[in-house]
Amino acid sequence: MLILRLIRESIIMAWHALVVNKLRTFLSLLGVTIGIFAIITVFTAVDSMENSVKGSVEKLGNNTVYVQKWPWAFGGDYPWWKYWQRPLPTIDELTQLKDRSQLAENMAFMAFLNGQTLKWEGNVVENCDVSLVSHDYEKITGFDLYDGRYFTEAESNGGYPVALVGFEVAANLYPSISAMDKTITVKGRKAKIVGVFAKEGESMIGNSHDKSVVLPVNYGRKFIDIRTDRSGPMIMVKAKPNVTNAELIDELKGHMRAIRRLRPVEEDDLP
Repeated sequence: MLILRLIRESIIMAWHALVVNKLRTFLSLLGVTIGIFAIITVFTAVDSMENSVKGSVEKLGNNTVYVQKWPWAFGGDYPWWKYWQRPLPTIDELTQLKDRSQLAENMAFMAFLNGQTLKWEGNVVENCDVSLVSHDYEKITGFDLYDGRYFTEAESNGGYPVALVGFEVAANLYPSISAMDKTITVKGRKAKIVGVFAKEGESMIGNSHDKSVVLPVNYGRKFIDIRTDRSGPMIMVKAKPNVTNAELIDELKGHMRAIRRLRPVEEDDLP
C-alpha cells in the first residue's frame, strides 16, 4: 500500500508541475518533437543518399574495371608527375586486349567532350557531355532507352553520323516534337538522332545520361581529338561471371605491360 501511495503521489506531483509550468512543459515537448523529427530527417537523407550512390555505381557495373591514365582519386606517396608521364589508352590497345584477355566478357573504348552547348531552332541546352564510345558500350553500362534504338554494329564500326541523346536534351531542344531522326550538331558536325535515353535523374557520381550526347567513336574521332588528357580516354572492361575484379585487374595489367613492352624492372603505367 505504501508503494502504491508513493506512486500515486508522484504522479499527482508530476501532473501538478506540468500544469503549473505550462510554458516550460510546452518548450520541453517542442524540443523533444524537433529532436525526433531531426533524427528522422537525417536518417531519411542518409538512406536516400545511399540508395542514390548504389544506383549510380550499379550503372557503372560492379564487375567493371577501367583502364585509364589517371586514378579515380589521388593518395599515398605516389608522385603526381608519374601519372602525368603515363600514356593514354588507345583504340589499338583495346583491340589487342580483346584478343588476349581470357577473363573479360566485354570491352569498350570511351572518350569525353564536356561543357558543350547544343542548339536547335532557338532552343539551347548548355553544359552537355558528349561521349564517344565503341560498340560494346551498351553491354557494359546500364541504361534504358525512352525512344528509338542503340547503334547498329555497322554504324559503330563504320563511323556513321548517328547519335543518342539524353532525356533533357531531347525535351529542351525538341519540346513539342519527337527528337527521333532530327539532326544534332556537335562542334559543327551533324549527326542523326536514333535514340533517346530514358530519364535517369541526378547522379551522385556524375554518370547520368540526361544531359548527354553519345556518338560512335569512329565518327567522333574525325573532329574530336581522343589522344589528349582533355578527352579522358579509357577502356572499360567487364569481367565474366564468377571472375573477381582483382583477378581481372591482374590479368589486364599483365597484358597491358606486354602490349606496351614494359621491361620487368619498369613500373606499371596504369593506376
